[in-house]
Amino acid sequence: MMDALRLANSAFAVDLFKQLCEKEPAGNILFSPLCLSTSLSLAQVGAKGDTANEIGQVLHFENVKDVPFGFQTVTSDVNKLSSFYSLKLIKRLYIDKSLDPSMEFISSTKRPYAKELETVDFKEKLEETKGQINSSLKELTDGHFENILSENSINDQTKILVINAAYFVGKWMKKFPESETKECPFRVNKTETKPVQMMNLEATFCLGNIDDINAKIIELPFQNKHLSMLIVLPKDVEDESTGLEKIEKQLSPETLLQWTNPSTMANAKIKLSLPKFKVEKRVDPKASLESLGLKSLFNENTSDFSGMSETKGVALSSVIHRVCLEINEDGGESIEVPGSRILQHKDDFNADHPFIYIIRHNKTRNIIFFGKFCSP
Repeated sequence: MMDALRLANSAFAVDLFKQLCEKEPAGNILFSPLCLSTSLSLAQVGAKGDTANEIGQVLHFENVKDVPFGFQTVTSDVNKLSSFYSLKLIKRLYIDKSLDPSMEFISSTKRPYAKELETVDFKEKLEETKGQINSSLKELTDGHFENILSENSINDQTKILVINAAYFVGKWMKKFPESETKECPFRVNKTETKPVQMMNLEATFCLGNIDDINAKIIELPFQNKHLSMLIVLPKDVEDESTGLEKIEKQLSPETLLQWTNPSTMANAKIKLSLPKFKVEKRVDPKASLESLGLKSLFNENTSDFSGMSETKGVALSSVIHRVCLEINEDGGESIEVPGSRILQHKDDFNADHPFIYIIRHNKTRNIIFFGKFCSP
């Protein structure tokens, strides 16, 4: 069951990543697929007919027996990590109280989506509600996101609103020595470079070669190994733009599983160079979700939320998705066995050109963040 959910979430993550790449071929991309799939699965509980079916198809739920229970399990596992890391995943579905959501809907979502559903008053008390949402999200994300609702993001006609806010400041299993961080040229494309603060470390990591796309993949564990960052790096900048086109073309739910399969990776002594970076993104996924097949969800004439409310003409008004990720040297002590260094040759993993990365929750193998780093 959990395996089916992981595969579904992973397939949705890949689909959406590819959509976002089409919109922004050379930009940095970052989103939290787990936040979006959790919120949309909660919306599906209140949806019926085509609206419910489309959510199920786009989120690849065909083989998942009990969707809400699956998300409840993943959510409670991931929430435990906020004691280890600066990690917060906020995923909220706000419903205007004029919809008078049914008791059945509220009670069926109470357990699996414990803190994820809120009834608010957009219609009568718009400004007050907006202020409350902004201040509660700022507080829940330790001040990372201020004014998540901007001037025109909602109005008194807003019926259902999804807000995702996710941030992560990584703490590595193996700390990068700060004295080794140097300014280096990052090859944005074949001809152009930009300066970047490059972190350097020599240690043992799990590495794989993906021959059909001429790339390497490495797994970098964060402290306590609850989370890992997986980086897919082309061996060189081959094509005209970012060097990632070939990989993006071949990326699919199936190839991602092959590339990240632990059996194709092995421990090796690595000379690792990785940019220090902070990415903050305000993603508007609505158009991409519509392209993937959520046709009726956002359209008041076709959406069906009769599982939630008897009110007619209720659609999802908007999806607000804000993410922030910070990668720096910080981590535990580097524990290397003395003497092992001499025996093995070193592999290089030099991320001085664009790469795709995933931050994965290792226990449930769900993708928490998905991104590409194209430019400092």
